[in-house]
Amino acid sequence: MARRIAAALNAPDMSRPNDIGFFWLVALTADDTIVVANSYGIAYMPDGVNLPEQVKMVSADTAIPAAERARWATYPVAALTAWAQAHETTLRAVIGTTTHLEGIDPGAHKILLDDDDIPPSGKMTGRDRLQVSFPDAATKLAAVKDPDLIAQLPPAQADSTPPANETFTLWFDVMQPLMSAATGREIAHLNAFALFAAHSADLALYRAHNAAETADQRAAIADWLYWLHQYDLLTEAQADVTAKA
Repeated sequence: MARRIAAALNAPDMSRPNDIGFFWLVALTADDTIVVANSYGIAYMPDGVNLPEQVKMVSADTAIPAAERARWATYPVAALTAWAQAHETTLRAVIGTTTHLEGIDPGAHKILLDDDDIPPSGKMTGRDRLQVSFPDAATKLAAVKDPDLIAQLPPAQADSTPPANETFTLWFDVMQPLMSAATGREIAHLNAFALFAAHSADLALYRAHNAAETADQRAAIADWLYWLHQYDLLTEAQADVTAKA
């Protein structure tokens, strides 16, 4: 099962097109828990990715402070190892593609996936990114009836002009630190991610206020809640780092 999940998560449709340095690793713990980590952000999942119920995403684990999870950013092997240590367990195996694991010692049995192991699509049933990273908000949103969706939003701005879309530029800033192996790249990555999260929340809020269809409005609200939570996580981590500096 863990191997199949690792193959699915590294399928071409499980990330944004041309994301630099983005990949997933999957590990199996001593008690057969399946845990996953990727190389971006804190509790970041691309839109459209679902995780099966039994899978734990290590950087979404609220039992571990956001500042600690921030230290793992861009280093998924370290994330898996640190999560296991925090929960007083060990990793039995770490699974990833040959490109991302070859030459790396994860401190556990290593299972390498070749290109032939990766399916064309990694779509899985399970929890979406809001359910994984902010389950309380996802549960509350699911309980809201369609006519009451608009009441979940702050009032719309008087100016109905859509916000300027700076997604491409801000996302490039998120990716750029992954082009470097320099110490501290995770800090630059997360600082850029906080700006991207704030911008994405603004865009999602506009879509939620202006959606013509209920399904689109519900999806936009889910995006808005997800990106607000991302921003909160990232700024919490930044504040802790600043306080200890």
